[in-house]
This record gives sequence, C-alpha cells and structure tokens, in this order.
Amino acid sequence: MKKYIGIWALAILSACGSNTPGKVTISGTIENAIPQGEVVLERFEIGQASPVKTVYSDHEGNFSMDLELSEPGFYRLNIYGEQFETLVLDNENIKVKAAGKAGEFIEATGSDDMDNLKEVYAYLDTYQAKMQGINQRFLTAQSEGNQELMEELRVQALELETAKVDRLKKMAMSFESSLVSLLITNFISNKTDEFAFLDSLATKLQKEIPNSSDVQYFAENIEAFRPAVAMGEVAPDITMETPDGEMLSLSDLRGKYVLLDFWAAWCKPCRMENPNVVRMYEKYNDEGFEVFSVSLDRSKQQWIDAIEKDGLVWPYHVSDLKYFQSAAAITYKINAIPFALLLDPEGRVIGKNLRGRALEAKLASIFGE
Repeated sequence: MKKYIGIWALAILSACGSNTPGKVTISGTIENAIPQGEVVLERFEIGQASPVKTVYSDHEGNFSMDLELSEPGFYRLNIYGEQFETLVLDNENIKVKAAGKAGEFIEATGSDDMDNLKEVYAYLDTYQAKMQGINQRFLTAQSEGNQELMEELRVQALELETAKVDRLKKMAMSFESSLVSLLITNFISNKTDEFAFLDSLATKLQKEIPNSSDVQYFAENIEAFRPAVAMGEVAPDITMETPDGEMLSLSDLRGKYVLLDFWAAWCKPCRMENPNVVRMYEKYNDEGFEVFSVSLDRSKQQWIDAIEKDGLVWPYHVSDLKYFQSAAAITYKINAIPFALLLDPEGRVIGKNLRGRALEAKLASIFGE
C-alpha cells in the first residue's frame, strides 16, 4: 500500500479512550528475512509515531504480536526500519505480507478498516496517475506555446480535483464505524470550504464510535475550519495596500459583482486559474464584474512580476506581504489557496471557489447569457 497518512490524520489523534478492551493479533511473513530482525508497532499520537510493541522475526521471516486495545486507533508497522505500513486497528486480527526491503511490496489484510484503507489508496493512486498525465501534457503544451491546450488542461485539472473531493467525501460517509473516514479528511485541502462536510462527518462518527478519543478530538477541533462568512452573508471588508502603496478597500466595489480572489505568485493552482479569471474579466468587466485580488505573497517583487506575467490587468491588487499571517487571510480563515468568493453588488456571498467552467457558468447566468 502507499503511505498517504499525513498532517491532518496525525493531528486528529489524541490521548487514550474508554472503549471495550480487545485483543488484536498482528502476524505475518517477511520475504527477505532477517533473523531476530525488529518489527515495531507504533501508535500515531499528536503528530508523531511512538513505539508500543516490538517483536523479532524468525529465520523464515515469521512474526506475531498481540496488543490489548482500549479503543480503535491509527498505528504504523515498522519492518526492519525499511518498510512502513499504516494500520487501523479495531479488535480484528491483521495478516501481513512484506518484502522487508524499502520500495517493495507490503500488504496488510484481515479487517473492514484495512479494506476501507485499501479502497481509499487505490482511488488515490488512480487520481494521481491521471493528474500526473495532465501535468505532463501541460508541460508539453507549455513548451510548444499551445495556449488553447494549456487552458483546456487547466480546466481538466480543476475538474479532476473537484471530482476527487466529491469521491472522497462519499467514501468517508459510506464507511461504517471506521476511523478511515478521519484519514480521508487529510486529502481535502480546503477544509474551510468543506466545513459542512466535516461537521456532518463528526456527527456521524460520534454516533458510531461514541467513546473514541480520536473522534472526540476531531469533533472538538473542526470549529477552527468554520468559514468566516457563509453564503448570503456580507463579506468582511478588506483594506490593504496596492503595489504602488495606495490603500484600497473591498467595500469600494459596492454596486458591482466582485470575485474576491486569494492567490499568490508561488501558488501553482492559482497561476493555472489566472487565465480563466482574466478571460472572465475581459468578457464581463463592462457589464459590472470586477476582481479584487488579495495576494498571500511575502516578496513584493514576485507579486508584481506575477501580476505582469499573468496579465492581471484589473487595478484591485492588494497585499500586506504576510503569507498566511495576512490580516485578510486571518479574517477569512484562509488555510489553503486558491480561495475565492463571488459577491453580489451588496457585498453578499453568492458563490464559493467557483473556478474554470463553474465560474464561467455562474457569470453567464448573472449577466443574462
């Protein structure tokens, strides 16, 4: 299996719980056996893996370990310090087959959770292969100066990412009483935009695994991702400097439809979307559409160069050059970019993260096409 467990999955893991204790046996065979080689089981807790059990393989590479569980949890199996496999343990025995060498096969089976994990990893492998293919085609088109194909591939990448998030959300909600649903949230980058899903998932898991400390920690901490402004609410005002030092405010644009766009020169997905925003601006600016761009750059020169290179011709560019510590990013709880809101003439939110064809369709409906 691939090792996709990451920052969010590690961060949600907390202290001990009080579920009914259960005994789990993890056993297996290692192809390239090291007699008396260490096989270590580690528990993920608050961003790190701590050893909880160590056994040694025999001359044939066989090993077995028993563990008393107080609750389901995320673990990692460390084989000879060469291979690592994420395990979700919940009172079901696990069988392992491994090569014992870095970069070679390892498989863990025997539980519903491991089946769920395998399903998630298989989908992510497919997604990554498709995205890699798009990226390779994009680089070729870029080297050939094929702007039309580059734009088509940008749209495809955005649609693939949207489809990935939708698929993962469905998986998370379909798994019954499984901590794998928590791991899935690690692959949804814009958690503020998906707060409703996270909240629903927390409610579901609290009912299914009520005594899980992992679920409790997750439920208690998702509030940080509640969006600063909901659909239909007036967006908080922003007042910042332009590259020329002029102070501009979002509220200056009352009376227009406004795309409030958080971006940065270093953000590849933002730069990929910029041509589409430029196209929409050129098409609808005379009809009352404006763009208010907030950069999360740290370098003023890189910010200015990106504006020029991407042809971002609208005058409303602001930044305090403080990265994600930007006052605007904090106000809007921005933890990932690109992030955009579409505002009506009264400054109310009528769309979130509309990109590519979705933005084009929304503006066409507003301006009567």
